[in-house]
Amino acid sequence: MNLLNRAHLKYRDGIPYFENPEIEKLGWVTHAFLTRRGGISLPPYDSLNLSFNNGDHEEVVSRNRRRIAAAFGFDPNRLILLKQMQRDGILIVKRPVGMIPSSLEYDALITDMADLFLGIRTADCIPILIVDRKRKAIAAIHAGRQGTAMHLTRRVLRKMKEAFGSSMNDLLIISGPSIGPCCYEIDEKVFQKEWEPFAISNGAKRWRLDLAQTNLAQMRGEGIDEEQISRIDLCTRCHQDIFFSYRGEGQTGRQLSFIGIK
Repeated sequence: MNLLNRAHLKYRDGIPYFENPEIEKLGWVTHAFLTRRGGISLPPYDSLNLSFNNGDHEEVVSRNRRRIAAAFGFDPNRLILLKQMQRDGILIVKRPVGMIPSSLEYDALITDMADLFLGIRTADCIPILIVDRKRKAIAAIHAGRQGTAMHLTRRVLRKMKEAFGSSMNDLLIISGPSIGPCCYEIDEKVFQKEWEPFAISNGAKRWRLDLAQTNLAQMRGEGIDEEQISRIDLCTRCHQDIFFSYRGEGQTGRQLSFIGIK
């Protein structure tokens, strides 16, 4: 597995971001895991907030969106932003899309359409981006605790195989910044027995869960090899200077991770 850290941070027009070097080499994919920096939102949303639903001004968020699109060279109207429901809904786009609805209630997207950018907004949950090098299909996943419990990542991999004939050997996957086991504690009401290998007991029926490793296990269970996976190994709560963290801040913004076919 290729682990990325703060030393891998890049900049484009003043916007910091991370990317998977192997995906970047393909040449036909644009992708990035953005941080909270490089925008115009004021505290507590400072500064590159992409959420319209947390109290920030709509025009400011729209300007942040346009700023990102200009930096990465795509039409901001071609960026799909989901109304993430913390569930297991998967949207598959296989036909040209005209006007993109503003409120799509899904937690994952899959497409092979060019000029369509799949966006995931997070502030502790895991953004996961997938590329099929052979079939030229892509996917973006919002993997929160509930989606993880419903095996959303596993289901997306199976949907790619079903909808586009993807072979697991042809996939490149990168797991973005998320809250780490150092900071993510859950109780018995939500804890799943199958998570025991990825959790440390804190006593009093509470556990510190490694949400990223839980999703990586779903990938491995579908036949993904370690060499196909990259991970941005940074806890969003520990690194609040560059990431939004709901657990760390409460009222805060959401950073964008996106992928699109040129």
